[in-house]
Amino acid sequence: MIQVHENIVYQANSNSRHKLDIYFPQLCPTMLPLIVYVHGGAWRTGQKDDFRAVAEGLITTSQNRLAVAVINYRLSTSDAGSIKHPGHLNDVMAAVKFLVTDQSYPGRSIVDRTRVFLVGHSAGAHLSTLMALKPGFEYMSSVQGVLGIGGIYDIPQLLKDNPSYVEFIDMAFAADEHAEASPHRAAREMHGGARHVKFCVVHSFSDELVGPEQSARFAGQLVATGYSDVTLMVKELGSHDGALVNSEFWNLVVNFILT
Repeated sequence: MIQVHENIVYQANSNSRHKLDIYFPQLCPTMLPLIVYVHGGAWRTGQKDDFRAVAEGLITTSQNRLAVAVINYRLSTSDAGSIKHPGHLNDVMAAVKFLVTDQSYPGRSIVDRTRVFLVGHSAGAHLSTLMALKPGFEYMSSVQGVLGIGGIYDIPQLLKDNPSYVEFIDMAFAADEHAEASPHRAAREMHGGARHVKFCVVHSFSDELVGPEQSARFAGQLVATGYSDVTLMVKELGSHDGALVNSEFWNLVVNFILT
């Protein structure tokens, strides 16, 4: 049986997006690695509540050997008060900091804060990998791995391949930040805080929204820079969103973390 605790505030302010849900097995004989799941949605949509099946599927597939936190972060929309980069990234870092340092959230006593893994989809893969690769995040020692699926890693290349995407890119990023905000650019330099991190870059052949060259080029850059534990998997897992509820994807995640 899986427990879920919803709407845990990870940053104390008035913004309703600074919340997360945490899932863990009811019976936990040992401390559990923690997945921090970062949703996609082109930095403008997405809601943690929509990923309950993913969180529960990962725990079940792991045979109750994982905990999962699904986070919300602020979005880039046409609404007043909307944010741009690096606001989304700052929220992901704030959520990870909270999960590593806070002593009172439900399930804290069974979470191994030295074994945190980020799993991000699409824009969430962008945020997860960028957090790992940008120097300066003081809690990176707790993050042992990052897995991205259907990720956006090179924003200028994405716009060359998909010019119509400029609408949501311009909502989320200033025009002169496209390259600087790309994990592919950040991966060109090794920084000590991420040297220990292992990466798994996953892409489905049937992804209709993001091309596999995003993943292939990013993984290649990680290897070229000298990151020693990089896995690239391009295989049939379903559509861009459908891959998330494919049990084969859940197995990939569990094997990445537990083996």
